[in-house]
Amino acid sequence: MITGFLKKGGMTNSAEKEPFTHSRSDQSHDGVPDTETGTMDDGSASPEGSRNTIRRRLGFDIGDVLQLRTFIYLFVITIIFLFQTHNTIAIKNLAMQNELLREQLQMSTSVITAQELKASELQSIHNITECTGALGLHASSVPAVELAVP
Repeated sequence: MITGFLKKGGMTNSAEKEPFTHSRSDQSHDGVPDTETGTMDDGSASPEGSRNTIRRRLGFDIGDVLQLRTFIYLFVITIIFLFQTHNTIAIKNLAMQNELLREQLQMSTSVITAQELKASELQSIHNITECTGALGLHASSVPAVELAVP
């Protein structure tokens, strides 16, 4: 009843009108002795016999599915899937690298800011020293004592 479904893209008129009936060869494929020949027919005697058994049980010929066009479609779909997977992994790796570079940039910015503050502090000390020299004050020979505030 389904034979011809894959070949023509749908049910044929003759398949819709005729009900599916088991033929004599269908009845003897289950290991029952054939009354005409007296032999056991299990459909596995040859590759063609097993193909016929599959055709009878599934209702379509597996050879119709195993065409070059089908393998080409599967190959193209597989290549697209692998390409998409590779791109996804590359995007994740770039995102991790981006985060590392952001952290390094933030640390560099912090170091630069700290150095600018230190340079500003030293510039202020130098300006104060010049102003005190203009007023006639001189630097003490005793080092200054710094008090830490908790």
